[in-house]
Amino acid sequence: MRKRVLCSLLALCLLLGACGKRQDLSLRENELLAVGDIVCTWPEAQIYILSQYTRYTSSYGSGIWKVELADGTFEQYIRDGLLDYLELLFLADCGARRAGVTLSNAERSSVAHAAEAYMQQLGEEGRAATGITREVAEEAFARFARAQIFYRQTMIDGHVEISDEEARVISLQIVEIEHRAGYAEALRIQTELEKGTQIGEILRGVDGVSVRKENVVRGTYGEEWETVAFALKEGRWSPIISQDTSYYLIQCLSPYVVEETARHKAEMEKSLREENLNSALKELADTVQLIYNPDRWNKWSMQQFGKLPPVNFYDYTAELIK
Repeated sequence: MRKRVLCSLLALCLLLGACGKRQDLSLRENELLAVGDIVCTWPEAQIYILSQYTRYTSSYGSGIWKVELADGTFEQYIRDGLLDYLELLFLADCGARRAGVTLSNAERSSVAHAAEAYMQQLGEEGRAATGITREVAEEAFARFARAQIFYRQTMIDGHVEISDEEARVISLQIVEIEHRAGYAEALRIQTELEKGTQIGEILRGVDGVSVRKENVVRGTYGEEWETVAFALKEGRWSPIISQDTSYYLIQCLSPYVVEETARHKAEMEKSLREENLNSALKELADTVQLIYNPDRWNKWSMQQFGKLPPVNFYDYTAELIK
C-alpha cells in the first residue's frame, strides 16, 4: 500500500505545471515555497532532499549525481522532480486543511514516534548541518499524514462505479486476413469455418493469413469490430469485418472471463479514482496562490548532503499510510 500511494503521488507530480501558476514572489530567505498560507521552510525541504539523496546513493553510489542524461544530469532530473513533489505535497495538505482534516490521537502519537525516531537517526551532526528540529520533523510527518487522508478521501473513498459489462473481458479466436490476400480468400475461409473444417487445415500454405487467441477488453479495437465481438455467443463465428489493412473472422471462446474481468474492473476503478484525484487537485490549484523562492532553491546541491547520516523520511511513514 505504501509503495502504491507514493507511486500515485509521484505520477501526479507534473500536475501543478499544468494547472497552477508558480510565481516568483517574495519569501523569506529560509522559506522555499508557499501554497496558500502553508509555507515550506528550507529545513523541512531538506528532510525530503536528504531522503532522495539517501535512497539513490545507497543503491547506486555517490557517482549517480554526475550521470549525464539527455536533458542534463541525473541530479538535475531529481531536483526538478523534488520541487514538483513538494508543491504537490503542500497542495494536498492545503486540501486536507480546507476539508477540515485533523489527526486523531492515535495518528498524532504515530507522528510523534516517527519524528522521534527520525531525529535520533539524523543525529546531532545532521541536525546542526540542516537546521531540522524536532518541531520541523513532527510537522513534516503531520503534513504527510494529512496528505494521505486527503488522497484516501478523494481517491479511494470517493464514489466510483464500474459495471461488470463495462469491464467485461472476452476470450476470442481471431483469424486475420490481410487485404492483399483478397476478399475472396476471406470468404473462402469463412465458408470452410462454417463447415467445421479445422483452422490449421484451412490455413495450411496460405500466405497473408494468421490466427491467434486473445483476451479482449473494450477500447482495444475499433467500435464496429468490438460491437460484433462482444455480441457473439460462445462458439459462434462473426461475419467478415474489414478494418484498417485486414479482414477479420472472430470466434467467441468465452463471452465472460471471470478472473480477467475482475482484474480489469479493479484497474478501471483505480484509473477513475486517479482521475477524481487529478480533478480535485486541479480545482484546488486554481484557488490558491503558489509562491516560489528560486534563490533559495538554486543554492544547494546533492553533494552537500554527502557527509550527513543516511536518513530516509519515508522509512518512518508506514504507520501514517493505511
